[in-house]
Amino acid sequence: MAKVVRYEFLGSVFWFCLLCLSLVGIPLALLHLMDGTVRIEEDVRDPSALLEAYRAGRLPTS
Repeated sequence: MAKVVRYEFLGSVFWFCLLCLSLVGIPLALLHLMDGTVRIEEDVRDPSALLEAYRAGRLPTS
């Protein structure tokens, strides 16, 4: 089976934006972004059908 890998940010968007607004906080914002991002791997039976549905704007529910 093929795997689909996606990344999702689970951290606080508020803190990220607040840190980005200050020039001194940009390195801390990048650390918060890297720390709050998780990697999700999912098994897919037919990756070409999934890609075609994604491009068409209609993703299957399962």
